Amino acid sequence: MKQFKYILSLLVLVSCVDPIPSDDPNEQKNNSVDLAFTEKIKRNVEASLEIPVTEKYSLKIYREFINSDTIEDAFVTVNRLDYAINESIKKKNQAKMAEIGFMGRYNFFFYYDGKLGKLSVPIPAPSSPGRELDVRFESICSPTRKDIVLGHRIRNSAYKSYFTVLNENDLTMVFQWKEFDFIGEVKPEAFLHKLVPSQTGIGMDIQIYESEIDNYTSNVGDIYKYSPSITKEKKMLYNFFYVPQAAKFALKK
Repeated sequence: MKQFKYILSLLVLVSCVDPIPSDDPNEQKNNSVDLAFTEKIKRNVEASLEIPVTEKYSLKIYREFINSDTIEDAFVTVNRLDYAINESIKKKNQAKMAEIGFMGRYNFFFYYDGKLGKLSVPIPAPSSPGRELDVRFESICSPTRKDIVLGHRIRNSAYKSYFTVLNENDLTMVFQWKEFDFIGEVKPEAFLHKLVPSQTGIGMDIQIYESEIDNYTSNVGDIYKYSPSITKEKKMLYNFFYVPQAAKFALKK
């Protein structure tokens, strides 16, 4: 299907916040551990992507139990918008690249296995770097672990990709579908992704509904900062269920 032409390769995202100083020795110790972990991730990311010390980029770390063991893992995202702009200037095609939203390999994600203490190779998410990758966690393929729902933009459209971990450390995309398109135009299209308990498989089914953007006007401003609300269930177009043997979602007829 058309939507599946936009398969991403994404880098693990990690969200980190600078710690607030505390007089509590235990809290100070935890803050030191967090800082050490962040620096470790940062060094590995910069080495993997060959990011120079002079480059401004965004790195986020999200901590979650992503596989079935009891040790916390992490998902890390990297956004290199400044690099994308500077590369277009060097190649003297800035106007053209700006017109297509600087599409390219400038958003990445990594998966960090907490038990192995190992960061995956960088996975590029071909997308518009004007917006960083959106990340949330849901128990979809199994109730015993968290899966990753990753959002990315391609100009004025948005897609959601669903990732699960196989064999404890293999991050695999199991599903992808469009969320909306034609933002800023008179008649956008929108699709509601709904998770429901599966009646025939395990975990959750993913239902795709024809929908609309709540209170939409075409004057959206910066399309990459725009985060529309999609809540209306109109016609259900598709119902997908998880097939563990194939590690994919299949269409329920």
